Amino acid sequence: MNAAPDDLVARLIELAADVFGVPAAELSDNSSSETIEAWDSISHLNLMLAVEQAFGVRIEPEQMVELTSIARIANAVLKLRAG
Repeated sequence: MNAAPDDLVARLIELAADVFGVPAAELSDNSSSETIEAWDSISHLNLMLAVEQAFGVRIEPEQMVELTSIARIANAVLKLRAG
């Protein structure tokens, strides 16, 4: 996986912090559904919707289930924006 730009990761961390109700300082690109207690199925869907709105992308439902970390989401956004 290629590293996503820091500004993209920072924006995703802000979104995730808002959705999960945790301080952004507690999150990193390694944060995932395994490391964030509040990351459940409902908050995951809320995060996917927030990512779609913030970055102007469309994430297919089949892809959403694989996006279980900040790093994976960042790489998906990069690919979706690149076309």
